[in-house]
Amino acid sequence: MGELEVIHANPTGMPKTPPLLFVHGANHAAWCWKENFLPFFQSHGFQSYALSFRGHGHSKGRGNLHTFTMEDYVEDVYNVLETLEQKPIIIGHSMGGAVVQKVMHQHPDRIEAAVLIASIPPGGMFKDFFRLLLMHPKKFRQLSLYNQGKTTVFPVDLFLSGETPEELQASLVGKLQPESTKASRDCLKRVVPKNTVAQVPLLVLGTDGDTMISKKTTQSIGRFYQTEPVIFPKMCHDMMLDPDWRKVAEQILAFSLREEERMVDEA
Repeated sequence: MGELEVIHANPTGMPKTPPLLFVHGANHAAWCWKENFLPFFQSHGFQSYALSFRGHGHSKGRGNLHTFTMEDYVEDVYNVLETLEQKPIIIGHSMGGAVVQKVMHQHPDRIEAAVLIASIPPGGMFKDFFRLLLMHPKKFRQLSLYNQGKTTVFPVDLFLSGETPEELQASLVGKLQPESTKASRDCLKRVVPKNTVAQVPLLVLGTDGDTMISKKTTQSIGRFYQTEPVIFPKMCHDMMLDPDWRKVAEQILAFSLREEERMVDEA
């Protein structure tokens, strides 16, 4: 565990249960939750954790980044789960949403509930990948070159809102990094088997303004897991960094409080 960066936000007083574990997406690390979500949930009494996958953020392995697969990231999450005293609600964004689905499928006994934010769908993101190639070929090529280390310029509007203040946008872009080519290819493959059923309570969130993951894709995730997704209007892919991020956080807060009530009733 010493090899993985894990950020922990501990509230004052007796923390609510269950704790929250945040899982980042491609090109990101634990820092993406530190900006808004960790302080928000800390202020509402939740213990919150955010990890950086191997090769990301301040976790070890940057030199071997392109050898890592999505299953390696699942193992990272599982290793963090093993250190927590209570089963958490696990919250995944984008590629992190695919990792969370794999954890839900492989280790449902290790988590209380799950949240998917602008997530890769259960069947993989081939359709969204192809749509991005057709509709935004220059940005697609730039992202590919960035991940290969052939440019340092990231196509930021794929992830962030144009409404994000320039100073903040520059700060966030400076923290982005290339993603593993193996893990990137894994994003195109089926995430979980076709007959998978959610074995824990699940909240699915998306937006109609996302360049990476379409509203239609988020709706398909809801159909797959037989739950009604919440679609926010005109937000960016990085919903936790959008100017309206608080609306997303409040939806997760309401879900988390319901889970706390359910646990009390079952105790």
